[in-house]
Amino acid sequence: MRTKNRRVNITDYDWVSIILFVGLVIIGILSIYSTEYNNLKTHFINNFYSKQILWASISMLIIIAIGFVSIKKIKNLSSIIYLAGLLSLILVLIFGANINGNKSWFRFGNFSIQPAEFVKVTTVLGLAALLSDIDFNINRLKDFAKATLLIFAPVLLILMQPDLGSAIVFLSLFLVLYREGIDLKYYLIIFYLSSLFILTIYWGKNTILIIFTLLYIILNLIYYFKLKKTLLLKTSIFLAITYLTIFSTDIIFRKVLKPHQRNRIEIVLGKKKDDRGTGYNLKQALIAIGSGGLTGKGLNMSTQTKGYFIPEQHTDWIFTVIGERWGFVGGILLITLYLALLYRILFLAERQKQKFSRIVGYGLLSILFIHFSLNLLMVLGIFPTIGIPLPFVSYGGSSLWAFTILLFLFLKFDAHRKEDW
Repeated sequence: MRTKNRRVNITDYDWVSIILFVGLVIIGILSIYSTEYNNLKTHFINNFYSKQILWASISMLIIIAIGFVSIKKIKNLSSIIYLAGLLSLILVLIFGANINGNKSWFRFGNFSIQPAEFVKVTTVLGLAALLSDIDFNINRLKDFAKATLLIFAPVLLILMQPDLGSAIVFLSLFLVLYREGIDLKYYLIIFYLSSLFILTIYWGKNTILIIFTLLYIILNLIYYFKLKKTLLLKTSIFLAITYLTIFSTDIIFRKVLKPHQRNRIEIVLGKKKDDRGTGYNLKQALIAIGSGGLTGKGLNMSTQTKGYFIPEQHTDWIFTVIGERWGFVGGILLITLYLALLYRILFLAERQKQKFSRIVGYGLLSILFIHFSLNLLMVLGIFPTIGIPLPFVSYGGSSLWAFTILLFLFLKFDAHRKEDW
């Protein structure tokens, strides 16, 4: 029996998530403001913090607009919305502005928008539509291939821009497949290929090719002489996949990644040390965070961020500002807010009656988690610097709007969770 749709009240929305969202946005605005207090004599609209206030205000309008959208229409149009997202990635390659060597932005006068941020929303909706189909079985190879293609299609288009950071984010959606019951063997394959990617960069293509060719020969000889049987077909297929991964890694590393991205990866892997060049940002970031001590230097008393030793400190490196201004206490508070929001989304996702809305919740959870974790690991030097903003906190309208849309779409689904739509 279908439950009659009703008009939800504002009290039906999860206010814990909303309060955490508002808290993160306010912290972001204050942090961006603190990077610019030396430039406050310039026109208000020319400051990053004033623009962030504008982006946040538009986010409020987006939230209101989402309240008037039919959840049934969103679900029914999810596949079309996903295709529209892919189209935007194709169009940006043709008509996009070239900024710092990347064709990732549509520019309209002084205003720019990054479609890759919004494609995170469209891909989550497209994945939810696919996985919630009554005939879909994630452990059927054909259906697993469909889900994999759906995730990798935007990845490949974004790599063509090229924007490695945004592309990596989409891989977190494989966590959604795990929640939906994918067999563990697929994750073992993903782990193997990921490890092969890292080893190829660390030791080089030729060394890895020799190692795995020898392993292939030794394994077949041992199996044959011990059991008088052959594994040639299976091991040959496995070796072919290994070779393909090794050569693809080599091409991506040498041809797709830019020199500074290659250098950053090699620095993290310990192959290089460059405190004056590529490693400069990382060194200054660690100095800034460490100098904050327990409670920080205060809003206008910092040295590293005040002296602009850290480029782009209002965007991807915003955590260094928080670490220096408000110290260990401020950093822990920010991390606690993120963990609380992640836990809350997990809780809400698990209480959904509709499979579609549960998948949207886990999609939001996965993308938010990888953004948050990779940004911190990047700033701390554990992960290469690849341009991952801190959600709701880093400067930028596209990122803030995209995460706002994804979060409040899910909260709208949750508000209607008792209905059969």
